[in-house]
Amino acid sequence: MAAVGEEKGDEPTEKYQYEVPEPMESCLRSMETTHRTILMLRCKVVVVGDATVGKSALISMFHSGGASYPKQYVMTSWVDFRVKQVDIPDTSTAVELYLFDCAGDPVFNQVEENASQYDQAGFLFVVYDVTKEDSFASCAKWIQGVRKGREDRLPGVLVANKVDLEERRVVTSERGRDFAKENGLVYFETSALQGNYEGPFRHVALEFAKKYEETVARAEDA
Repeated sequence: MAAVGEEKGDEPTEKYQYEVPEPMESCLRSMETTHRTILMLRCKVVVVGDATVGKSALISMFHSGGASYPKQYVMTSWVDFRVKQVDIPDTSTAVELYLFDCAGDPVFNQVEENASQYDQAGFLFVVYDVTKEDSFASCAKWIQGVRKGREDRLPGVLVANKVDLEERRVVTSERGRDFAKENGLVYFETSALQGNYEGPFRHVALEFAKKYEETVARAEDA
């Protein structure tokens, strides 16, 4: 985790140019406004899963605050990128989630450069479609691909999407929860169409802030 400091004068708000750092790292930066000092943490989140499971729809809805549900399906080629700030309740901390929406179709996700997006990720975000058994079976492959070569067990969430299609559901909640537990992930059920999408994103932000606080506490005790 790297630290970057910034100070602002009398400007009450701040505008950002969201350029991906090279190399991309989960990091933090402190900002001062005329009202309070904000500790801003930056977390790279790798969003993976098969094509058509709804990764981009979930990200679009979260990024727009529910105002931008995709009306037409557009396949992600290679990787899409969004940034969303999440304020941590009852604190002066906020987390910028750098969301890397990785292509799910084999035509694109087998490109060597796609794997490079996994480097220095802070959280893993795996999505499957509850109406498609194959997309659930593929989750193990996605998890292995992102965690490959890492010394730690990258934390993350398993997202069972499209639960609004209950009548077509083939992957039960119990199977999803069991698989998540086996792989050290936290289980969520979502439906971008019904506006049920915030849970896994906010969980990632809260857990990342908690992880930072624990790291600081250990450093102070050393």
